[in-house]
Amino acid sequence: MALLDDLTNKINTYFAEKYEVQETTIVPSTDYSKLTFGNNGLTSELTFLFVDIRKSSLLHDTYGYIVAAKIYQSFHDINVRIINSRDGQVRAFDGDRIMGVFAGDRKNNNAVEAALNIRWAVSNILNKKLKPEYAINIGIGIDTGKTLITKVGKGRDISNNDLVWVGKACNYASHMCNESENKIYVSPTVYNKLDETNKTSGGRSMWENINMKLKNDKLVSCYRSSYTWSVLK
Repeated sequence: MALLDDLTNKINTYFAEKYEVQETTIVPSTDYSKLTFGNNGLTSELTFLFVDIRKSSLLHDTYGYIVAAKIYQSFHDINVRIINSRDGQVRAFDGDRIMGVFAGDRKNNNAVEAALNIRWAVSNILNKKLKPEYAINIGIGIDTGKTLITKVGKGRDISNNDLVWVGKACNYASHMCNESENKIYVSPTVYNKLDETNKTSGGRSMWENINMKLKNDKLVSCYRSSYTWSVLK
């Protein structure tokens, strides 16, 4: 009964106690002192960038586990280095998927510039190591908005805790990443806050306005692009 009592008491505490929220201007990590396992969280305007490999299960069948692991390592290294170079922070890894978070006045431009760099690096660096017929495609989704960040898991156990990012932006960026086939998808809110240099190239628009269908069959407007930027840009 000890486990049942522990679970019941903890859940009762979550729902009975007042929830305290503070504003922040940073992208917190799991060891941020203002985030504990109680009823508290941080809120901020954040931009989320999700990147994953399309049909990644084929990598195992094509190359075997050792080479597939090298591909994953290379893919994540590209993402981490580029996201960090654009003032973003990586806050989640999940196999063939990564989440970057951006704060500050340029968060939308930085996220899109990171996405353009990532597409270029995957195509021009990583895929050069692979058989042309098995070059990887990636999906990218970006959205921005008010987000609540809270800590979940088990206290005093560093291997069993993480941050949860609650809000439309994180959810929709993930959906757009799932829908993307070797393109960058961004929400209208992100698109409308981009510098002109991130909207056009050579006098032509880099983006196409489309409707994306969610799992509940709801159609939402978004923009997609197949452009890339050299990492030197």
